[in-house]
Amino acid sequence: MRKSLKIVTCLVLIAAMLTGLTGCTTFNNFKNAFFSENQIAKEKTIKIGIYEPLSGENKAQGKEEIMGIELAHELHPEVLGKKIELVYADNKSNMYDAETAITELMSNSPDMVLGSYGETLTLIASDYIKASNTPAITISSTNPLITINNPYYFSATYTETRQGDALADFAFENQHRDVVATVGIYQHDTATATFKRFTNRIKKLTGNSKSAVGSFVVMDDTTDFSDTIEQIRNSGAKAVFLAFSPQRAQAFMEQCIDKNLTHVLFLGPRNWNDEAFIKFVKQNDKLNVAFCGEQAQALSAGLSTEFLNAYAVKYGADAVPAGRTAAAFDAYMLAIRAIEDAYNGLQSGDVNEAMTAAKTEAEAKAVRDIWYKAVEEGVPDGTHIRAALAAIEDFQGASGTINYGGSNEPTKTITINHISGGMEMPAYVVE
Repeated sequence: MRKSLKIVTCLVLIAAMLTGLTGCTTFNNFKNAFFSENQIAKEKTIKIGIYEPLSGENKAQGKEEIMGIELAHELHPEVLGKKIELVYADNKSNMYDAETAITELMSNSPDMVLGSYGETLTLIASDYIKASNTPAITISSTNPLITINNPYYFSATYTETRQGDALADFAFENQHRDVVATVGIYQHDTATATFKRFTNRIKKLTGNSKSAVGSFVVMDDTTDFSDTIEQIRNSGAKAVFLAFSPQRAQAFMEQCIDKNLTHVLFLGPRNWNDEAFIKFVKQNDKLNVAFCGEQAQALSAGLSTEFLNAYAVKYGADAVPAGRTAAAFDAYMLAIRAIEDAYNGLQSGDVNEAMTAAKTEAEAKAVRDIWYKAVEEGVPDGTHIRAALAAIEDFQGASGTINYGGSNEPTKTITINHISGGMEMPAYVVE
């Protein structure tokens, strides 16, 4: 009680003295003048929330992401001279438990949140992330609605819509396919956005507005694709983008082989990086298939060497990290980089100037309160961390170079995997 009274009294004195100050009141001067012996700032622990499926059907994928986070935490357990605490929330791989998990996690007031594997699970967390002004980074979810609808939710990988651009570049530049079609599931909104990017890119590359000759849909329970296969044949398409799961894509291609539709290039999203599907494609040498690759790991710059060496030490020299593990490592490193950058930005700032720039008296008070809290705890607030994260460019990560450039969706190198005639062909890289 006595400690709390001292803090309240000190804040009241600060408010009174700040009101009477003129000229530049920097964060550093403010901190040194009033909180040089602040025990709260010294003892403050920075919390990073881990919102992942620790159980349920997505447990294995969640574990791969957690492995990357924990590896980065072992190497870098502190930021701003403070210990980083990982706070876990198990969304149990289902939407019914996800809301409870994110609610409990946010009640712990994390400074950042990482996760989750799974598009739906991530979207469920979105409103809670946004309402609390807590920056979050999803590691492998690619649904563009995650980042489009929430400025506080960032992605450590490229979104599905950018896959459309990359696949169009590969189809035209590498395979010389200038007539394309798309096939998706009825009312699948994410695929619709990706298809739009794909077809617009093809039209631009070919200079022909009629180069996209069909946008076909099937129902979610369709198992007989005969009609769609004939529509593709009649359209004259030379490349077909299938927004299907690897299991559905395999069933579709099996029927294409039976109906002798094998001259087309089949294009697919990143989830075609599936062992059983790849085996099927290699066993059918009539197929020509390309899909977006997982995150690159064997890079020679940035954090890749540190990541690969640490992974080998912990899991064995022959262990091969999953792409999402490398991306998770990067997400943690991006988080601590943003926290550092935000704090440094506050230190060099001028609270009077920031308050003057506010549009209303309420905004000015909010700016002042944010500064008080940052000084008291020695940690920047979520709004400043979010701004610092968005400003990161040329981040040389374990999974590739990441640039946000003011956005919450990164530009990132995409590798196109290509299998033709039963053989793996050289990968195609889209910058």
